[in-house]
Amino acid sequence: MEQTNLSEFDIKVEKIKKYFLSLGFGEVIFTDEETHDKTIAFTSQLCHVVSNAFIKSDTAKLHHGFSAGSYKDLTRVARLNSNLWSQLMIDNAENLSCELKTLIDNLSKYYIALENKDQEELKKLLEDGNLLKIEIDARNKK
Repeated sequence: MEQTNLSEFDIKVEKIKKYFLSLGFGEVIFTDEETHDKTIAFTSQLCHVVSNAFIKSDTAKLHHGFSAGSYKDLTRVARLNSNLWSQLMIDNAENLSCELKTLIDNLSKYYIALENKDQEELKKLLEDGNLLKIEIDARNKK
């Protein structure tokens, strides 16, 4: 019989991990509450806020025939259960507010470049975002 150095806790963690992988999850990550809440504020809750705010443009009602994948991708999560999501967001308000402030600050840079018709600055902002997306995607493939 093979001797193991795993604790009872480690054995349970491995069983849980094996179970979720068997369900088709590509990866199982264990983290602490603080990291989870900060990450979820960015990867989920902020996306819902942005999508929900974006769809409120008067232009949204007029877009028929002009929308493509980017519109569909950005607005998909605007449809939500407001009772559930408002509670989740309030429970994580500090992290979500921080992410929202960062987004507003970044959007302001695009706004200023457009207001000033500063194509070089706009080009730089777009290229910076493009390069960051490429870097993040490459890192996540590892």
